[in-house]
Amino acid sequence: MENTIARVNYALVLDFDGVITRLSINWKSLREELSRYLGIKVVSINKLFEETYGTQTYWLAHEFVERQESEAIKTSTLNNGVRELITSFPGIKYIATLQSEKVVIEFLRIHGLLNIFKEILGRPRFANKEQELRYIINTIEPGRVIFIDDSRKNIETCEKLGIKYCIHMRDPSEINHIIKSLKDLLH
Repeated sequence: MENTIARVNYALVLDFDGVITRLSINWKSLREELSRYLGIKVVSINKLFEETYGTQTYWLAHEFVERQESEAIKTSTLNNGVRELITSFPGIKYIATLQSEKVVIEFLRIHGLLNIFKEILGRPRFANKEQELRYIINTIEPGRVIFIDDSRKNIETCEKLGIKYCIHMRDPSEINHIIKSLKDLLH
């Protein structure tokens, strides 16, 4: 019985854009449009959110980017293998993303996956991936967290926080290998 409990005590934490789907957004063009809209040079949208968190600039940028994300999910699909990964994992599931929670929730609703996740962590509640991961490891032991992201920077953050399983998914085609590795880990 103890092995069964241990298996379901793992938490799977997935990034959204790059792992679950690939949003059809030209981020370079969006940065340029956002720069014009805000009247400031935006070098990195994520850095802007982190540096302006809680300010009027943050909220203006969040709403502007959220509109683009809302349009993008209309044509975005689940990456191959993601449904199997999510539905076959026996533990708790989270999404930790730098996208709008509202947009991610709508995408999951469209694809019939909303009720599978314990919680969606994103904007506007969190300014960066580190805050999201800290939130999760405040309730789940870092040795029980499996984090999958396509950003090397986010993987480094994961490792810095002491999370045991930090998986860098450079390409969606790696999902079958990840599914096999997780099955081996959990059995």
